[in-house]
Amino acid sequence: MPPLLAVAGLSARMLAEAARASGYRVIALDLFADRDTRRVAEVCLPIGDAASLVIDGDALVDALGRARTAGAQAWVAGSGFDGHPELLAAGQAVLPLAGNPPEVAARVRDPAQFYGRLAALGIPHPQTRCERPPSPRGWLRKNAASSGGWDVRAARPDDADAESSIYYQRIAAGAPMSALFVADGRRSRLVGVNMQIVRPFCGRPFVFHGCIGPVGVAPSVRCALEAMLDALVADFGLRGLNGLDFLLDDDEIRVIELNPRPPASIALYPDALPEGLLRAHVEASLDGRLPAPERHAAADMRGFETVFAQRAWSVGAPESAVLAQQTWCHDLPVSDTSIGRGEPLCTVSAAGGNADEVEALLSRRRRQIPFLMEQANERSSESARGRALECQ
Repeated sequence: MPPLLAVAGLSARMLAEAARASGYRVIALDLFADRDTRRVAEVCLPIGDAASLVIDGDALVDALGRARTAGAQAWVAGSGFDGHPELLAAGQAVLPLAGNPPEVAARVRDPAQFYGRLAALGIPHPQTRCERPPSPRGWLRKNAASSGGWDVRAARPDDADAESSIYYQRIAAGAPMSALFVADGRRSRLVGVNMQIVRPFCGRPFVFHGCIGPVGVAPSVRCALEAMLDALVADFGLRGLNGLDFLLDDDEIRVIELNPRPPASIALYPDALPEGLLRAHVEASLDGRLPAPERHAAADMRGFETVFAQRAWSVGAPESAVLAQQTWCHDLPVSDTSIGRGEPLCTVSAAGGNADEVEALLSRRRRQIPFLMEQANERSSESARGRALECQ
């Protein structure tokens, strides 16, 4: 029987699918338990309320205890643990953690330590400081305890920052990119480079919506990127799958941040490694083994994009069913789900021959989602009215 692995995050769907593709049986711990996650996981356990977008520590410990009793060998942490090493520590006390230990994650997400080490290693990055700049013009205010760009905004003269996770960074030129890599604590192996989809949403200027990859970069860029990854892995002792966000301006790399966990870009690489991404993550983390070289890259690029609700939705059976009919729609809400404005509604995916083609297809599919939902809602309402008339 295949080994059992627990995966946890705000949404565990991508991790659960990657675990299944790597030959694991899966227990999923998250806030949504959407249709896709229920399809691939043997069990789905709640670790918080979806509306809060916050992982509950007590619920996490309880769920991991149940996973251990069921025979899970380890667990993998995804989104929602950024800036919360105490959650990783609480979970690690219950079940072995495959990934970066709490102390490593804490160092990486501490602005003073991380950007201090970048400077010491000679790794280019935008000017960064932990105190509010004398003049906020041209600076961004960021929160290292958040993810997805939700807490990134322009610095203001009246900013008062008591939290140690708050820092300021100069606005810099370049396209937003990311690198997916796996590490064994000493060395790294680059899996792929991706173009990030970042745009304003709900008054927030830099919200992460998705990514496209693998994209090609100049050999000199790839070589420099691999050298940076090796330096960071050796310095921080990084393990498993990680993501490095950076700006690429012509051939110049400026590092923005490091995600010390499997990032969302794992969805772009289902066939990149011979035994699967999550197998590589677990073995590199717990056994110190880097995977064999990646397979030949697929001809098509892949991309995904989160669709955020532009208004509040009450998702009934018709809406849930119509989304499930679209093979390119993921993170499907189950029937009787309430989704507030600004919350994730679903994810769309696409494949194509180049980044422009994928981006255009993602855009079309993103715009289709509310149209499909409205159509399903109208058909349901008409059917209900018809049944009411028959009963009169």
